[in-house]
Amino acid sequence: MKISRGMVVSFLMAMALGLIAPEATAQMARISGKVVDTDGQAVAGVTITVTTPDSGKFELVKVTDKKGKATLSFNNLAWRYQIRLEKEGYQTRVEPLTLAAGGTVREQWVLEPEAAAGTGGGGPAGSAGSGGSKVLQTYNEGVEAQRQGDLELAAEKYRAAANMNPDLAAPHTALAVVAAIGGDWETVATEAESALAIDPEDLQAMQLRFDAYRNLGDEKKAAEAAAALREVGDLESAAARIFNEGVDAYVAGDVATAQSKFQQVIQLSPEMVQPYVALAQIGLSQGSAAEALAMATSALEREPDNTQALKIAFDGARLTNDLETARQSLGRLVELEPQWVTTTLFEHAVELFDNNQPSAAALELEYVLAADPEMARAHFMLGMSLFNSGRAEEGRVHLEKFIELAPEDPDVEVARGLLSYQQ
Repeated sequence: MKISRGMVVSFLMAMALGLIAPEATAQMARISGKVVDTDGQAVAGVTITVTTPDSGKFELVKVTDKKGKATLSFNNLAWRYQIRLEKEGYQTRVEPLTLAAGGTVREQWVLEPEAAAGTGGGGPAGSAGSGGSKVLQTYNEGVEAQRQGDLELAAEKYRAAANMNPDLAAPHTALAVVAAIGGDWETVATEAESALAIDPEDLQAMQLRFDAYRNLGDEKKAAEAAAALREVGDLESAAARIFNEGVDAYVAGDVATAQSKFQQVIQLSPEMVQPYVALAQIGLSQGSAAEALAMATSALEREPDNTQALKIAFDGARLTNDLETARQSLGRLVELEPQWVTTTLFEHAVELFDNNQPSAAALELEYVLAADPEMARAHFMLGMSLFNSGRAEEGRVHLEKFIELAPEDPDVEVARGLLSYQQ
């Protein structure tokens, strides 16, 4: 069956404006940070630089005030962040940054003086024991090369740092990040596993391991990696990141990849509503009304008042002739989004009438009038639809109401003629 263009909201617009994962856009995170030296004294003038392997354009730079404090704000919780703290006379400190959705995290970083290199505490990725100043210097050379976009040199430096001190997880995590940027998921998996063998609580390595196995199609290992993320409560950011990958794929015209990404989100975070809505819209746009209805129903089980899911459920139900579900969906939309009912739904009902489907038009027009009982044109169209469906007595009531509400309307004569003929 043909799906009317008047009913289905453009999927591209919905993705671009309404379906980006809220974990990535609707919430913000803040870090209230303080930098101190090894004696606990505030360190002013520390340059704090935050970057992410998920965007080459993002760079947040702050300088600590006289109390050693700086506030960092983020509005994309789906990205993985890395912080770099540097000041002349101190060892540079580089490590992953953990955010809390919708809240403020208080962090304190200790900077060691240059003379203390090798005593630990300021090593790569916060690992205890940097393995000496040479390791730290080599690692930071890799960070700088990565910032400059030279991934080959960055990987070389990270590998060298890993070989200098096999007890450090950070260089392996950094190698996994570089490999992920290049799409080398085999290397990502290998390096993430190496990092986690050293530091099982390396959150960034856990995220990278999950990304690697899902991109390699290894469902068993991906499920195990997801379970590990679930244990540490990092599902939201991972799910949001994959969801937005699906959005990007759809916008690029790769529908199959988009569907795969949304299914992955469901596997990782079954209670997240957006992937069900996205899959429902894809199903509807591809003419799979039953699939669209099933996915919209799943979304509504999790969020009963999701208006986008209700609209898709209505479309899927009417196209599969599930009139009870169609009515239930419209009844809720009358309460939640009456303007849509009196505009988009009304236009669709008129289209149905013009295409010789008066019974289907009448069903929709009933709800248009439920949203706005004084809408004259809706009474006229419903009256005409009912007459054409063989329900003349019911139609008469609406035509008479139309004449009462809009006596100057040109179609009044049509209504009067029909009423006169029926008598």
